[in-house]
Amino acid sequence: MSDLVIDASLTLQWFLEDEIGREYSLAVLQTLPGRRAFVPPLYFYEVGNGLIMAYRRKRITSEQVFGFLVRLKELPIEVGSQTPMDVLGLPEIAMARGLTTYDASYLDLAVRLQLPLATTDRALRAAAESAGVSVVAPLVE
Repeated sequence: MSDLVIDASLTLQWFLEDEIGREYSLAVLQTLPGRRAFVPPLYFYEVGNGLIMAYRRKRITSEQVFGFLVRLKELPIEVGSQTPMDVLGLPEIAMARGLTTYDASYLDLAVRLQLPLATTDRALRAAAESAGVSVVAPLVE
């Protein structure tokens, strides 16, 4: 089983039980003991912010936030290198592929590491496929 790139949308579904269509993200999570997941540095900000927003919207408790962060630290997630020049290239990727710069960071990392991408974001999935990046398993509808 190969390593892969994961994004924050996928990760947040691991922890937010009220998310619709969690089957795909949970299936990816089940494969992590046998592989490494790579993320851009931005990932940690996005996951942290997603948890804080879920807490503020009363979807989860503060105890759950901290519990989720403890569990996340135990997973085989590694930061893929991203130089300032890589980051400055993200707007070009975003414009060419119809993405946000944030989502472009995941696509860029998958391209540079030549790894498949796991995401629940439809626009990012489509951009990855059009860029020749394999996408991990189809979404469960």
